Amino acid sequence: MTSGFPNEIPVDQGRGVMLRDALIVAIALVAVSVAAALSLPRGADDAAPSRAIVFSPWTSERDALAMTLAAGHRVLRSGIARFIVITAPSADPGIEQVKPEGALLMLALSGLAGCLDARSPADASS
Repeated sequence: MTSGFPNEIPVDQGRGVMLRDALIVAIALVAVSVAAALSLPRGADDAAPSRAIVFSPWTSERDALAMTLAAGHRVLRSGIARFIVITAPSADPGIEQVKPEGALLMLALSGLAGCLDARSPADASS
């Protein structure tokens, strides 16, 4: 029911507009998230590069390191956040590197300098 104002939208039509707008925002959010995830460097498994293994933010550093070691990775150190672990390339390039249990992402380290923290000036320049 309207009050006679010319710019007033009926209640039922207003809900439809709000739902349509919310759907458009949700689709855009999903599309941007998928595009960002696909743009991360994965690296070929046969090249066996150093990797940044990312766990959920509530994973402790000790748990992240333990899960990474349990999966057979050679751990170099923790990343800039306590839930990121930096691993060395496999000693045997023929061995496939599997994602540790609980890991969200396993990314090739090339181009991901943000995962590293500059603990000393020498680290920052390399």
